Amino acid sequence: MHLTQEYKKMLAPEETIRFLQELVQIPSINGQEEAIGLYLHDFFQKHGWESTVYEVEPHRPAVVALLHGKHPGKTVMFTTHYDTHVVDNMEIPPFTPDIRDFLLYGRGSCDAKGSIAAMIMSALLLWRSGEDFSGTLMLAFVPDEEYLNKGTTWLMEHGITADLAVVGEPTRMDVGFGHRGCTHLDVITKGKAYHSAYPERGVNAIEKMASVITHLRNDFFPHYENRTHPFLGHPVINLGIITGGTRIHTVADSCTASFLRRDLPGETTKQILAEIQEYIDSLKTEDPGLQAEVKLSTIQQRIRLPYFIAPDHPLVQAMAESFRHVTGKEGRKSVMNYYCDASILCTEHGIPTIIFGPGDIHVAHSSLEYIDIRELCDAAYIYADFALSQLISSAAPEEKEKTL
Repeated sequence: MHLTQEYKKMLAPEETIRFLQELVQIPSINGQEEAIGLYLHDFFQKHGWESTVYEVEPHRPAVVALLHGKHPGKTVMFTTHYDTHVVDNMEIPPFTPDIRDFLLYGRGSCDAKGSIAAMIMSALLLWRSGEDFSGTLMLAFVPDEEYLNKGTTWLMEHGITADLAVVGEPTRMDVGFGHRGCTHLDVITKGKAYHSAYPERGVNAIEKMASVITHLRNDFFPHYENRTHPFLGHPVINLGIITGGTRIHTVADSCTASFLRRDLPGETTKQILAEIQEYIDSLKTEDPGLQAEVKLSTIQQRIRLPYFIAPDHPLVQAMAESFRHVTGKEGRKSVMNYYCDASILCTEHGIPTIIFGPGDIHVAHSSLEYIDIRELCDAAYIYADFALSQLISSAAPEEKEKTL
């Protein structure tokens, strides 16, 4: 079943826009998510929906609302995060959701409060329609996606699950069916401290690191390009931080280079670290005194696995069809260049999952974050159409016949 024009009349575009403006006005920087969580819980309760607040950490709630159909069926999860990036770099008032030339500005407007607003408005439309659907529509909004993914991890560990999921992220309305994983790793070199007046008597760990990095960049990392996935490409790695030494007048006895590697399905943390260590050990042929090791970074408190679902999977096809039905345009399918909670839902817990939402990832976290309100309003109808396609089809055959 698809959304009809009569259904669309039950939700004015202005309603979705106003709701997003209300969300943007509530600061929810990572670590400060309590106010927006309680706001959503209050919204759900006012509409008579079953809503529960789960304390992921003190003052960091996840909020889950359930809309039950009149018949048994599958559970469809619409989920995303309400924690946002910091606001220090913003060129505009971060919590003043002004609209100019169809663009609504403010921190979180794109990542990912636009998806929250559209998902909730789609549920509101379904509720207003009184449609005789089967199963349950679950709205699950979580803290701490931006840093350690604690919110979705907590829900999964406590048995709050579903038969399928849609993760709201700024995909520019593409249907996302994959992304690479993330491994944070540290390369550490050891030296010998000595007074800087006699540097030749010490071993400079920073200079050792410079040599190791040069060799890795020129001779080892290029081999990643030979390891490819038909949709996700090859692994990529970025050197983000170097720390070393204790003071300027002492030869540095330690240096750490921190990398972020984007991994492919099938690769394991053990394999990734072993390959790099083997190459570093080979450098001892030229430098027998080299002391260097690679290990998981201390900031990697959880393994972030790749996520992939076939582009012809029924869920991917269904969301692309909902996009076509609402917009009149062919639905686009693509993989994402960023990690998100789809990995936790699908790769770790086996829930068939797709990524879809309004907004452009290139303006997320930026000094001028915004979302196109035309995409936002379309997304509400697309989510509703998708929910109908899944929940109506989950009824028993004789029940579907009555419903349609």
